[in-house]
Amino acid sequence: MQLHTLTFAAIGPFRDQQRVDFGELAAGGLFLLEGPTGAGKSTVIDALVFALYGDVAGRGSSKARLVSDHRDPAVEPFVELVFETSAGVYRVRRTPEHERPKKRGDGTVTQQASVKLWKATSPAGLDGDPVSTRVGEADAELRDAVGLSREQFVKTVVLPQGEFARFLQSRSDERRAILQSIFGTEHYDRIQDELKRRRSGARQRCDDSDQRLRYAVAAFARTAAPGDDGTDGRATAVTDAVLSAVADTVDEAESAVRAWTAELVDALDAEQRDRHTRSAEAERARDDAAAHLRERQRRRELRDRLRAARAERETLDAERAEQSARERRADAARRAATCRAPLDALDDTRGRLDTASRQVADLRATVELDGLDVTAAGRDEVTRAHRELLDTVVALSEPHQLEAGLADRRDELHRLRRDREKLAETHAEIQARCTALPTEIEALQAEAVQARELAGTLAGLRRDRTAVHELLAVHERLDAARAEQAAAEARCQESHDRMVAADDHVAELRRRYREGVAADLAVALTEGEPCQVCGSTTHPAPATRSDDFVERDRVEQAEQQLSQCRRRLDEHRDARGTAAAKVAELEGRLDGSTAEQLGEQLSRVDGAIGDAETAEHRVGELTGEITRREQELHTSREQHRQAEADIARLDERVGTLAQRLERDEQRVADEQGGYTSVGVRVADLRRRASGAERLAVALGDVEHQSAEHTARSDQLARAVGDAGFDTPEQVRAALLPAADVDALQAEIDAWRRRSDAVDGRLADPDLVGVDADEEIDVDGAGARAEATAAELLELQRAVASGDTRLQQCREAVAEVDDALAERRRVHDEAAAVVRMAGLANADTTDNVPRIALATYVLQRRFEAVVDAANERLADMSSGRYVLESHDGREGGSRRTGLGLRVVDSHTGHARDTGTLSGGETFYVSLALALGLADVVTAEAGGLRMGTLFVDEGFGSLDPDTLDSVMGVLARLRSGGRVVGVVSHVEELKTRIPERIEVRRPTRGGPSTLDVVA
Repeated sequence: MQLHTLTFAAIGPFRDQQRVDFGELAAGGLFLLEGPTGAGKSTVIDALVFALYGDVAGRGSSKARLVSDHRDPAVEPFVELVFETSAGVYRVRRTPEHERPKKRGDGTVTQQASVKLWKATSPAGLDGDPVSTRVGEADAELRDAVGLSREQFVKTVVLPQGEFARFLQSRSDERRAILQSIFGTEHYDRIQDELKRRRSGARQRCDDSDQRLRYAVAAFARTAAPGDDGTDGRATAVTDAVLSAVADTVDEAESAVRAWTAELVDALDAEQRDRHTRSAEAERARDDAAAHLRERQRRRELRDRLRAARAERETLDAERAEQSARERRADAARRAATCRAPLDALDDTRGRLDTASRQVADLRATVELDGLDVTAAGRDEVTRAHRELLDTVVALSEPHQLEAGLADRRDELHRLRRDREKLAETHAEIQARCTALPTEIEALQAEAVQARELAGTLAGLRRDRTAVHELLAVHERLDAARAEQAAAEARCQESHDRMVAADDHVAELRRRYREGVAADLAVALTEGEPCQVCGSTTHPAPATRSDDFVERDRVEQAEQQLSQCRRRLDEHRDARGTAAAKVAELEGRLDGSTAEQLGEQLSRVDGAIGDAETAEHRVGELTGEITRREQELHTSREQHRQAEADIARLDERVGTLAQRLERDEQRVADEQGGYTSVGVRVADLRRRASGAERLAVALGDVEHQSAEHTARSDQLARAVGDAGFDTPEQVRAALLPAADVDALQAEIDAWRRRSDAVDGRLADPDLVGVDADEEIDVDGAGARAEATAAELLELQRAVASGDTRLQQCREAVAEVDDALAERRRVHDEAAAVVRMAGLANADTTDNVPRIALATYVLQRRFEAVVDAANERLADMSSGRYVLESHDGREGGSRRTGLGLRVVDSHTGHARDTGTLSGGETFYVSLALALGLADVVTAEAGGLRMGTLFVDEGFGSLDPDTLDSVMGVLARLRSGGRVVGVVSHVEELKTRIPERIEVRRPTRGGPSTLDVVA
């Protein structure tokens, strides 16, 4: 995977948007991520991991730390990363969960985390094609593209130096927990636990199958011979024989069980056949006794039927006179019923005639008709008077309607006069507004001209403010550059002092070395033989070796250090020159302007910009206000013309309405005829006409009802004679309600049916020859039938019980066979599970090394990590140290194979890793971390990580070791890999020119970063 760009804002200590271009940092293959503690170096790593996995890098850290405390609540925090893998170029943008202001009202609302993922063909085409906006879907897509889980990524791309220092010096059991967290081998422990659980379950199933066999055999014994202690003992014996049998005797033991059960079942079957034979004989005896009982019951029933029929005949003969009276009464009622209709019609007509006569008398007393005697007038005279009254009402209908509308017309005239007054007032107001508006518009136009002139200066003022801001930024950079110049001067002086001291040290060592060489030559001098240096044969004062003698390699080492000091001095002098040039360039840009002057100038420009912006806003307001006033003037003039026209129309309408109203009021007064109004006169005429109409109708009804009464009387006289009666009063006496006639006829029919039934029963052939006085013994025959039935029932119960017991025995035999088969199957299946669990958990003799599965897997991974670490440790330690693993036994603990020690080639002995110095611990831990990265990426399919971050720890190294470590990191750059070193060690700035500088400029303020490439 190759990183291209990382952009984020409102994240951690960073408020403003920050951007890191890894392409700029990749030129040398090595870059530095540096800054003071707490400035935000870890936030850069967290932002990278959050973009890919939606989580932070640190174990146990909360994602809440991502959202910056310095951000504006309206600014959305985000991280955007562009990276490339073999699957293509991806751009991912994530926002963490954060609080944002509500769109309506006060307060905030929680905005959920979001993600957007695009895929492009190249880093230049960043828009690309959208892939997903759903968190789960995008996470899966990114996981497939990167090829690593988050845990693998933070242990291979961001090497956790601190964790591996702890790993290096931990105990074996602690190292096991760390390796499990790194490689995620917990599932092997789960496999062991699952096998233990399955073994426990298998053993439980074996115990259950054994118990089922015991229960099956015992149940068979209780069913075949309940209460027989001998049978119970035999059941226990055969069960124990099967449970204790070894492999070569299991079949024999199971055969013995099956033979014993078959023997008992055969004995029970023979007993049951004997019971069935005795039950059949008892059933035949019961059938004979039941037939004898049924014959005696039949003879008694015929005797009782004959006695009951004779008694019923005597009762009916006693009721015969009463039956004749009922028949005569029913016949008279039916004949009288034929006269009911004419009799009821006559009564009804007589009632209507009486009612009509009373109504006529009442109306003659109340009706008033001018010029007519109502008490003696006939129907025709009353009808003629009624018609004359109606004609008068019709003639008054038009004046009546005029009178009804006069009040509304008077109200309408009054309303129109009020409307005319209001309209006149509105007309005056509109005329006043039309006069004032032109003056107001001219004043607004003059104010708008002045505001436009002031707003026109806004663009120039903003350019002035930008220029002042740029000069203030130059002042800030000048302060930093002067501080850097002073620091460079100090470093240069320090390097010069170190070089002078190193030069003096080399001179001293050379002197001591030369003296030591002279002493070595003096040892070889012999009297009389020439000196190898001066050739003299006399040696008056040979040199002797002093205590401060030094070897040649020490002199060479000091000379190398002197060369390094000189190189550092040259580098620091170059840096001092660069810093001085930068200060000069910034001072030239300021041209003598002080920060105070620039601040005052900025305040003046900001005040002028505020006035211009206010004027610019006022121009818009004035333009709108002028437009509104002009529109109001146009509208007012239109309203003025409309009001004048409305007043003219109202004046014309009021005059017309008043003239017509006066004319109609005079006509209504002429038609009142002595009444208070035309309506009162019409109401009185209608009342008198209505009385006349009712009297004429009542007189006609009396005439009609009299004729109807005569016809009904004649019809009733004919019906009475036809029914065989002499007078209507006889008919009325014979009449009965229909329900009473029906009830009377029902009594007649019931007596006849009873009589016919008795005659039929006495004529029944079955009763011929029956003696009504015979005594028949039914109870004795019943007792004998019950005795034989009870005997049969007892035998049948014994047979049913025997059948049930025999069936239960056969089912118990089948259960024993099933239990035997299941026990064999369960024990066969459990054998493999028990053996596998023993091997995986190392608690069986089959596992000779006594190493559990999870431990074995960790051993292989650990050995691979140690081998990969030693490849780099050889370079970092100049071949001195090699890591080796051992069984890890501590005290009485079991072997884990996760012990670790370091072999020192200087002594040839292995020693504990806790004896390493701070610097040695760092680079040995770094070698372990790099080895782990190789193993994890190999397990992830041989992925190649194009960008790698190495965490803090370089400050503990001496210069030579630092050179070795940097050489190993330089080799990591092969094949295009870019290595980022996370550190605040100052010396690394001189070694690594490309870097990301993270700074927190003020106490409590937000951090910023710069990319130096």
